[in-house]
Amino acid sequence: MKSFRPDIMKPPICCICHSPAGKDGGLVKFSDYTPLPPKMVGHPHGLAWCCGKHLSAAQALTHLSMADAIAKISL
Repeated sequence: MKSFRPDIMKPPICCICHSPAGKDGGLVKFSDYTPLPPKMVGHPHGLAWCCGKHLSAAQALTHLSMADAIAKISL
């Protein structure tokens, strides 16, 4: 049986501007990425949706934690 954690499910909304990620957006895996345990359903820590406007900036900062990258891009 799979565990279900609706509190950590994340729709494709940009973590920077909170707009829909859209077809030009994508997921970015940051340095603090932690995969979910086997049979766990949800959204792993350190994995974020970004819209097309912010995707390349986020991809350039994957060596940082998700929080640090978001803070740097949001400046």
